[in-house]
Amino acid sequence: MMNEQVFSGIKVAEFAWVIVGPSTSRYLAEHGATIVKIESHKRLDTLRSTSPFAGNRPTVDSSMAFGRHNPNKYSVSIDLQHPNGRKLAWKLIQWADIVTESFSPGTMEKWGLGYEDVRKIKPDIIYLSSNMYGQTGPYASRGGFGGTLLSSSGLMHLTGWPEQVPKEPGYVYTDFIAPKFTLLALIAALSYRRKTGKGQHLDVSQMETIPYFQTPLNLEYQANGRDAGRIGNRSTYAAPHGVYRCKGEHRYCVITVFSDEEWRTMCKVIGRPELATDSRYVTVLNRLKNADTLDKLVEEWTIDQSAEEVMRLMQEAGIAAAVAQNGQDLDNDPQLKERGYFWEVDHPEIGGFPYHGMPVKSSEVSYEVKRSPCLGEHNEYVYTKLLGISDLEFAQLLQDGVFEFEH
Repeated sequence: MMNEQVFSGIKVAEFAWVIVGPSTSRYLAEHGATIVKIESHKRLDTLRSTSPFAGNRPTVDSSMAFGRHNPNKYSVSIDLQHPNGRKLAWKLIQWADIVTESFSPGTMEKWGLGYEDVRKIKPDIIYLSSNMYGQTGPYASRGGFGGTLLSSSGLMHLTGWPEQVPKEPGYVYTDFIAPKFTLLALIAALSYRRKTGKGQHLDVSQMETIPYFQTPLNLEYQANGRDAGRIGNRSTYAAPHGVYRCKGEHRYCVITVFSDEEWRTMCKVIGRPELATDSRYVTVLNRLKNADTLDKLVEEWTIDQSAEEVMRLMQEAGIAAAVAQNGQDLDNDPQLKERGYFWEVDHPEIGGFPYHGMPVKSSEVSYEVKRSPCLGEHNEYVYTKLLGISDLEFAQLLQDGVFEFEH
């Protein structure tokens, strides 16, 4: 039986789009909060036009990227350029406990929906502004997305090989850092409001959440005035440390050896016990100096084994190792299956869709994953049922084009 969800009764008006804002609120939604996502047919949420699309059919409702970050939400459409559209937005804000927005600074203020406007009418509002650089400072007006932050935060400088140019880490990693901090701030703000009755403005700089995850870059320069730079798959304190080719096409296993004792054990596992006493590799410092030849020796063994076998043998010997899993591996991962991580929920445009679940299982608190919404799908329900607008007023707003499309 479903326990009462921890955020039941919390209402969120979400003006945020793309990944960071929506990813933050999905955690609240999965634990019972009511999220109304305010969207536009004239200016689509970028994720709605982002691949992959179900069945390779690009439509506003078939993006699996949008679906992944927006389960458990209602979607309404409003033309915020329309005077009656802004009045409708005000009704949603007055209904809500939390407002989230991720526009460039000044956008919500231009519409008369900024924090200072809102708190005069609703002083207990929790108002979250999340953007690239925050609401203040010389870069505040700069727009952009997570790909920009990969560069400006220094993450790209650390990614890649020493002799090559900086590389993107394969995905917009920064978009998955900020939501963790933002969610914690929202929970703290809810607690503060419960104690004091006061709301607050949360000014999130996505840029400022990233230094926590690039300690080597910061500390090397702050402590020694040196540039940490790119080191590929190497480590400064472990060897072997790398991604090694295994039997089969595009199959790899990661192996990390921290101590000299682990190295001696690994030499036995790969059938090369003589390497344990080889002066080039006997200590971690020597192995780091001879990492090129060491990696070749390791790969001479791994190339004849399956990635799964390499992982099994290493882990049984107490050495850290893992298959470099691809999408198919993850979809069939027995660990994720056993814990019920993926929730397959039917969607009218996408069909059966595997949504991510929560990585934390509570003995007392439950969560639930429902499908993501189609654009403007819940206009009538939200406006007439949640906000109490009359059927006549709803019909007039529809006729006036406030919802941007004809039903």
